[in-house]
This record gives sequence, C-alpha cells and structure tokens, in this order.
Amino acid sequence: MENKGILHGMGGWSQFFFFFFLASIGLITGVLIITLFTNSEEIYQSARTMQMVQAIQTVFIFLLPSLAFAYLCQGSPKTYLKTEESQNLLLIILAILLIIVIQPFINCISYYNHQIVLPESMASFDGWIKNGEAAAEKTLKVLFTDRSVFSLILNLLVIAVVAGLAEEFFFRGCLQQIVQKIVTNKHIAVWITAIIFSIVHFQFYGFVPRVLLGALLGYLFLWSGSIWVPVITHTIHNAVNVLLIYVYYDIPENEQMGYFSLNENAPLIISSFILSAIILFILHKKL
Repeated sequence: MENKGILHGMGGWSQFFFFFFLASIGLITGVLIITLFTNSEEIYQSARTMQMVQAIQTVFIFLLPSLAFAYLCQGSPKTYLKTEESQNLLLIILAILLIIVIQPFINCISYYNHQIVLPESMASFDGWIKNGEAAAEKTLKVLFTDRSVFSLILNLLVIAVVAGLAEEFFFRGCLQQIVQKIVTNKHIAVWITAIIFSIVHFQFYGFVPRVLLGALLGYLFLWSGSIWVPVITHTIHNAVNVLLIYVYYDIPENEQMGYFSLNENAPLIISSFILSAIILFILHKKL
C-alpha cells in the first residue's frame, strides 16, 4: 500500500502556500545561524566564510524545506521527489552533453538580456536591479578571491553540487509538481516554475537565460520521471560556470569566452542552437 502524508489530500494552492511557509522558516533559520556564527563584515572579507554562508543558505532555504514537504506530502521523500527511478546512462550523458553544447546559445541570450534599457519611469526599479546585480557580483568576487585549487574545489562543491541538488529538489521536485496540481497542465507548470526559478535568483540581467535553463531542467524532469536527470544536468551547468569564472577571473568581460554577441559569433551560436535542438529531440523521444 502506498504511503500518504498528511498534505497529500491538500489542494494545490494550499500546498503552494504551505511549501513557501516551510521555505520561509528555512530562510529565517538560516539567517539566524549565519548571524550567530559570523558578522556582516567577515562575510565579505573571507572566501571560506562566504562559502559557508552560501552552503547554509542553500541547505536551509531549498534542501530541508523540500525534504520536509516531500515527507509530509507522500510519507516518503524518495517517492515524492522521484529519486528511485533508474535511468539509462546514455540518456544522462546526452543530457550532460546538451547542457554543455547549449552554453553559447544561452550566453548569447544573456548578452542581449544585459542590453535591455529600462525607461526613466522605472528608474527606481532599475536602481533596485543594479543594486542586486552589484551584490551578486560582490559575492562572486569574494568566493573567487582565493585562487587555490582547494578553494576551487569548495566552490564546485557549494555552487555546483549542493546548489544543483537542493535547487532541483525545491523547484522541479516539489514546486513544479505543486504548480502542475494547480494548473493541471504539465507544460504550463514547467514554464511557471522556470519563471519563479529565475525570479528567486534576483538577477534581472540573467532573467531570460535562467528561465530557459529552468524550462530545460523542467522538461528533463517531466520526460525522465526522475529528479536525478535535472540534478546532474544542473550540477554540470553550475560547474562549467564555476570553472569559467575561475579561469577568466582577471580578464575583462569583453574578452571572456562567455561574452557572446550574435554578430561576432553567429556560426558558433547557430551551431549551438541546432545541436541543442537535435539532442533535445532525441531526449524527448527516448525518455
């Protein structure tokens, strides 16, 4: 007999608000722990402290609420989050290949997202956006100030592995299923979840590419029926970005490999788009 949690019969909207209630508790708990063990000045002076802060935030905001909700909803996190589904190794390799091949196209979208200029009537919103971008940039600079291999490994662990696992449990494993229960359309659920996924990162200039990434991860979860496919794909995506930031840390933005405009890199970007579409088609048919 299948186990049912106490939230199993709850309506979609009720689950939605309860889930974010759990996330809010996680956020408050994480902030309290960070406040107890660090001070605001220390956070931005030490890569190791920032790595610890990022890990605590990720675990308490995303991972623990997801596990708690999955248990309360299904009686077994493994069942609700679909961690028990086995996958063909070739399909996982294709998903990894996809997230690597699609990088030039995503970076092109990111480049043009950065070119968006908001009207003067939205000056206050524009200022808020720029402050958020500056805060994110400041965080990255602190994380990568230590150029040692050990620090790089820690960044890969925190930004790629922990974040990839926790965010997929949260957004695809829980939120996408909750939204699908509300809208009763799996495709709309994928895109709504992708939009929320992007909004939660509070980076307007990366909004569109992050929505596309979220939708890609959502469809991988939908097609495969296993959370591990998007977890692995998300982890590889983050790891690639960590390595790029590490390599290009002291290089001006316009000289970096991730700085893609269509005019200057049309063959590469078009090839990236076509190859990605082919791999997506294969995955859709095989999963």
